[in-house]
Amino acid sequence: MGKVKAMRQDRLELAYDRGSMDYYYGRQPTPHIWLDRMGRDVVLKQHMSPDEIKAYYDGYEEETDRKDWG
Repeated sequence: MGKVKAMRQDRLELAYDRGSMDYYYGRQPTPHIWLDRMGRDVVLKQHMSPDEIKAYYDGYEEETDRKDWG
């Protein structure tokens, strides 16, 4: 797999993870990608591909756990 293709796959995985985390923490779905682990390098929806946006929503909709704030 080439570097560009690997980077593309990584962004899809990162988008999925963000969707999953937003659901887990009870946030409204707002497609975005964190390119780092701290949320300092963020890609907003207007700069995401349709596949990345779909991956975000897939992560949001497929997450089944919720944080217990109690």
